Amino acid sequence: MKRNNFKFLLAVACFGFLASCSEDEDATKERSVKPIVTASQTSFSVVEGETVSLELTSDTPYFRTMEYKVELVGGTGSFRDYNVDNGTETVVDDGMGMIGHKFVFPAFTSTATIDITPLVDYYAESTETLVLKLTPMGNSNGLVAEGSDIITITVGNTILDEVQTDLTWASTTNAHGNIVDIEYLGADDAAHSLADVDFDVLIFGPANIFTGATGDHPEYATIAGTRPDGYYDMYIDLYDSTSASAPARLLAYSPVFTVSKPGVWVYSFDLSNIWNSEDEGSASGTASDVYVGYVEKAGTTFTLYNEMNDQLATGKMAKKTMPAGAVRTK
Repeated sequence: MKRNNFKFLLAVACFGFLASCSEDEDATKERSVKPIVTASQTSFSVVEGETVSLELTSDTPYFRTMEYKVELVGGTGSFRDYNVDNGTETVVDDGMGMIGHKFVFPAFTSTATIDITPLVDYYAESTETLVLKLTPMGNSNGLVAEGSDIITITVGNTILDEVQTDLTWASTTNAHGNIVDIEYLGADDAAHSLADVDFDVLIFGPANIFTGATGDHPEYATIAGTRPDGYYDMYIDLYDSTSASAPARLLAYSPVFTVSKPGVWVYSFDLSNIWNSEDEGSASGTASDVYVGYVEKAGTTFTLYNEMNDQLATGKMAKKTMPAGAVRTK
């Protein structure tokens, strides 16, 4: 009789253990169900420079972050026509596929916003569209609700009452689409960035000088609409090449100076082969500037000329001496 009771108790215990395992398995399955995010709106109409706030809601807060990718999949715009302000541009070896932006949905939250800003570009354009896709990527902890994965942004042209300029000499686009530094081989057999060479933008307007002389790459300078009417002479100056590591062989620099009234006109001056690595720069006391032309401001009308007084002409360079007594500091 005692032996039968023992067998009965053992059978009950085993049944309880199996039931407990089954319940744990069910709970594990429940915990493996991924949260689903839904966009409150998927169609937007803005102008360049205006930010789209893509509001996302998760059906349940998750105890880990959820990684997503925002990728351009259609429309008439290009990848460089917009930015995901609170995202990170993907790179070739991060496992995120084609170029896009990584966005991280925070842990333990039920809502998050992706900020997408179509950029004010230099070109006069008709209305364009950006068709973006939101995809689980990276850790893939979350999903996207059906109908929330495609975002369409219609973008109108923006015209600014100013002239913007930028000077680039040390960047290129790699096969993935990222903008990266141009590198050269140094005399020390190491790779160095051309951004270590310092070019500046110098603009002399009525009664003053203003510059893009920060030591950064690219350099920017703006002729604001609030500035006085008149003529604004523009120079590009090799300020310092000696601070960069010496190259293994002679380098010819190829700056490009772009001038634009955003949304109206744009023009680029190719300054290739004017300077090379044997030129030390104006910081050493040797004049190393080149006159590229001027902008005439008359009210809200800005007109670009080259040094030969040709309106939006060839961009051919000619030497012109900077105004005497001009002083600038780094």
